Amino acid sequence: MERNSSLFLRKDKVEFFCEDGHVKLFWAGREATVNPGFNISMNTGGIWSDSSFGNWEIVEKGNDFAIIKNTWRQLPINCLWKFRIDKDGHILWTIDMEVEEFLEIDERKAIILTSPLYRTWINAHEDGKFPQIIGWQDMPIESFSSRLVGVRFSKDNLLPPLALEFEENKFGRTFPLVQNTSPDLGTHLIGVRFEDSASKKSYKRGVYNYFSGKFYIFENEQELDKKIEEKRVVLLDSARRKSKVCKNKSTRVLLVNMPWQRQNKYGVRAGSRWPHVKDESEGKYMPFPFFLAYSASLLRKNDIDATVIDYAAEETSEHIFLDNLPKIDFDIVVTETSTPSFSYDMELLRKISVLDKPVVLCGSHPEIYKTQFLEKYDFIDFVIFGEYEFTLLELMRSIIEGNNDFSHVNGLIWRDAKNNVIRNMPRKLIDINTLPWPYRDTLPMEKYWDLPGDIPHPSVQMVASRGCPFSCNFCLWPQIFFGGKTYRTRDIKDVVDEMEYLIKEKGFKSIYFDDDTFNVGKPRIMKMCDEILKRNLNNVPWAVMARADLMDEEMLNAMKKAGLHAVKYGVESASQELVNRCGKCLDLKKAGRMIKYTKSLGIKVHLTFSFGLEGETKETVKETVDYALKTDPESVQFSILTPFPGTALFEELDKSGRILTKDWSLYDGHYNCIFQPDSLSQVELEESKKYAYRIWADHKRKKRGVRGNLKRFSDYTKNHGFEGALKKASSYLNYVMFKRKRFIGKI
Repeated sequence: MERNSSLFLRKDKVEFFCEDGHVKLFWAGREATVNPGFNISMNTGGIWSDSSFGNWEIVEKGNDFAIIKNTWRQLPINCLWKFRIDKDGHILWTIDMEVEEFLEIDERKAIILTSPLYRTWINAHEDGKFPQIIGWQDMPIESFSSRLVGVRFSKDNLLPPLALEFEENKFGRTFPLVQNTSPDLGTHLIGVRFEDSASKKSYKRGVYNYFSGKFYIFENEQELDKKIEEKRVVLLDSARRKSKVCKNKSTRVLLVNMPWQRQNKYGVRAGSRWPHVKDESEGKYMPFPFFLAYSASLLRKNDIDATVIDYAAEETSEHIFLDNLPKIDFDIVVTETSTPSFSYDMELLRKISVLDKPVVLCGSHPEIYKTQFLEKYDFIDFVIFGEYEFTLLELMRSIIEGNNDFSHVNGLIWRDAKNNVIRNMPRKLIDINTLPWPYRDTLPMEKYWDLPGDIPHPSVQMVASRGCPFSCNFCLWPQIFFGGKTYRTRDIKDVVDEMEYLIKEKGFKSIYFDDDTFNVGKPRIMKMCDEILKRNLNNVPWAVMARADLMDEEMLNAMKKAGLHAVKYGVESASQELVNRCGKCLDLKKAGRMIKYTKSLGIKVHLTFSFGLEGETKETVKETVDYALKTDPESVQFSILTPFPGTALFEELDKSGRILTKDWSLYDGHYNCIFQPDSLSQVELEESKKYAYRIWADHKRKKRGVRGNLKRFSDYTKNHGFEGALKKASSYLNYVMFKRKRFIGKI
């Protein structure tokens, strides 16, 4: 067949040919497809057949349309392929199937085999690179509700992006396809797969619509980006609507923050970027378990029965926890672990395994992300790695639907029918705007205590963003949960809506934003302040965790006007060299100016410092303590640097042989140095924290004066009685008069 005789549609640079059983696309004289080009296939009785094995005839064609008849040799069907160019230059592609005798079709596909020169695949607003080694391989698609797949970025930049948009299957399920193919085909595949419901698999004699869609050739890349954004908005709206997919509403999910005790002290785990056993300096501190609460809310929104119980916040003993759990009606339990609580948690989970309930384990300890973990701990059924809300939702949907093949659930580690441990593809970071507000209704909200600057209680913790664009080598959540320097923000209106609801409907008196770094992006912060003022919420004090050198006077003025009462700034060290070495690269000079300006506005300041950064010496420890005294914040936190496994810091120290123990229970940052510092001994680093708190306490004592001490005595009397206050005062005077000189000024 001559090339011109096989041409059936042309528009500007676009040409479609039908020859040798193949439907091919050329653009500017270059073939953008690979044989067989446009193709349909179907599975009947376990055997696949496709349109390339048939006879082709151009039935009719005009200036902007063509009809091609495809008679199959393998099956008793004829297909009419209809192509039409619309007013925007896009190709409308429909296929009608004429069945000549009864036929059972188990599965069907419509696909396009594109040039191997394309480097990137698209699935709605998702994208990724094709692997260099060609072989049958599905690309890691996240959104199976997508209705747009394509390819872009050819190696020689001479081929335009292509995309296929298709309609949903009315009689079953629809799945987008993006694949690498076998070496003999040497192509990339995009398309759609249809699975009909059992009642719709049978086809009597007659004519049926096989496929309807639209094919795009984007000569202008910006038009593709516009189309992707349209799809993103549609998917976002869809995700926000309440799902009705749950078939068995009897499955009850229990999300648990388990108790964690060491002697008479309690640990903080879920909701903490620094899981540890608390010491006396922290008082009632307790973070809100955001991931558990968001997960419960997402499950409930999708009609899955979910409850959260926070035994850690309730300070429940292990004994009472083990007694109470069997009395709760649930079918599957979800819980978090952390590095320092890991051994404790495993023993606790081993004890509750007698209940014979499936256990889903999540959390910030990367040892559980290895396949060896499930091989060792047979009482754990699933592990979710990274942020886990949507992975848990997909897992629960599969369990409820009775589907025991979890290979499609990205972010999951599980066991197959042969007890092999399978680690699925990682889950891409979610759009946090698709999450409903965290579940709070039955949680002990009065127990969550993080009140910088003594913001009034009851206070509630919120987040307006996730992640951090900076590179601190020690920071846990950004590296373990979010995969590095990523930063995602919530819609400002939705943030302030949640604030308003918590204040007006739930009666909270203050709000603390526990973001990784709240103040990234000045325009966003200014917009949020305007929205707070517009709703007259500025009379309710709020506090944030922020980065000092991202602040400026205009931003701080706006935040103060909108009700900002206190701010936590992470400084780490007074040595610029040390701050730079750890990847934080905080501009200490600007930070100092902004801390001073923050205080001048009457905004209370809390500063955090960490001893043990690379290059730390006795001199830099003293410089840091002097910096704290000079800046004179409302409160401080001093800690020992903890290289949590999975962080860049841990990898660096482990590679150089400086990790001294892998007894994870010692990784608390309060009491132990678990690595070899480069210029100090372990003991000296541990003593540095004690030295800093002694100096700070002495500073506060002097600043407080006699009048302040009398007020403290009065307050202590109200809370502990006169005898208790007298004992405390006696101990304090004994320290000041006789013991202080032995401690102050020494490391």
